[in-house]
Amino acid sequence: MKRLIILLGAGCTFAQPLIKPQLADRLFPYITYSSVWSGTPAALKDVAVPNILIVYGEKEDPQVVAQAGKIAYYLGQWTDDIGFGAQEVKMSKIPELLITDKQLKSIDYKNIVVVGTNNHVVRELGLSFDRPTIEVIQKDGKNIMVVGGKDSQEVIQAAKYLADVRLNFKAGAYRTFFSFVALRGYIERGEFDAAYRLVKNPAGLSACGKNMSLAAPMVANWSDDVKNVVKVRNAILYTELPKALEEKNKEKAVELWQKAMFTCYQCHQGIGIPQMRKFKPLEEIHSKHQRIAESFGLVKVVGDQKSCIACHRGDTQIRGYK
Repeated sequence: MKRLIILLGAGCTFAQPLIKPQLADRLFPYITYSSVWSGTPAALKDVAVPNILIVYGEKEDPQVVAQAGKIAYYLGQWTDDIGFGAQEVKMSKIPELLITDKQLKSIDYKNIVVVGTNNHVVRELGLSFDRPTIEVIQKDGKNIMVVGGKDSQEVIQAAKYLADVRLNFKAGAYRTFFSFVALRGYIERGEFDAAYRLVKNPAGLSACGKNMSLAAPMVANWSDDVKNVVKVRNAILYTELPKALEEKNKEKAVELWQKAMFTCYQCHQGIGIPQMRKFKPLEEIHSKHQRIAESFGLVKVVGDQKSCIACHRGDTQIRGYK
C-alpha cells in the first residue's frame, strides 16, 4: 500500500494511515451548526459546534489519551463554541466532548471518534488492525470512526494524522472559505477597513496559512500549471487585494476577488489543471457560505429562485461540485 508522506519542518513526519472506506476521514460529520449562549443578550444561531464525541478507553495508554486531547484541540480550532447556554450552566450540563468508553454507555450519541483499541467499542465491533488505520463504520444509525493500529505507537501515528493533518486542514479550509465569502460582502458594502482586517486575521482569510503550510512539502510534485495557479491566487489574496482595500478601490477589489475565486475553481473543479479536490464536501457543513452571502445581501431572489450572480458568474457560474 502506498502512503502519502507529508514533511512539516525539520524532522517532523506525518504518514497517512489506511483510510477505510476511502476519503472517510474527509467526509465524517465532525461539526454542525447550532444555537449558543441562549438566555443571554449575546445569544446566536448558526454557530459551529462539535458534532462528535471523542472516546478513549478507561485503561488506554496515556500517550494515546493525549492524542485524543489533540484531536479535541483541532476540533476546537474549527468550531466556535462547544454549544451551551445559561440553562446548561444552571444545570451543570456543559456538553461533553472527551469521554471514556464507560461514560459512553450512558450517553445517546450519533457520531463518535474512538481513539485507541483498548475499549469496549472496538471489542464489541470485533475490530483488529495490522497497521495505523482510520476506519468508519455505520451501525444502528450511528457513525463510528475508530483510530486504530496493532499497538499504541501505531494508534498514535494514526491519531496524529487525524489531528495534525486532517482536522488542522479542515479548520484552516473552512475558516478561509467562509471568510472569503464574507470578504466579498464587506467589499460590496464599502467596509474596506473590516475587509482588510479580515484578510490579515489568523482566524480569517489568513487561516489558509495552515493549509499552505501543510501542503508546502507536496508543491515540488505539482505541475508548473498548478504552481502558477497557486502563485496567482496567493499574490491576489495577500498582496494585490489588500492594497486595493487600503486604497478603498471597490471596483478593483471586486475584480481581484473574482479573479481569486476563479483560481479556487481551477483547483476544485479542474479548470485548465488537474482537479485537486477529489471529493464532494458535506453539504450541511459547506452550505453555510450561502447563508453568509445572504446576510450581506449578495443573494437576490428572482421569482422563486435565488440568484447568486454576485459571486457565481462568468467563469465561476458553476454552483456545487462535480
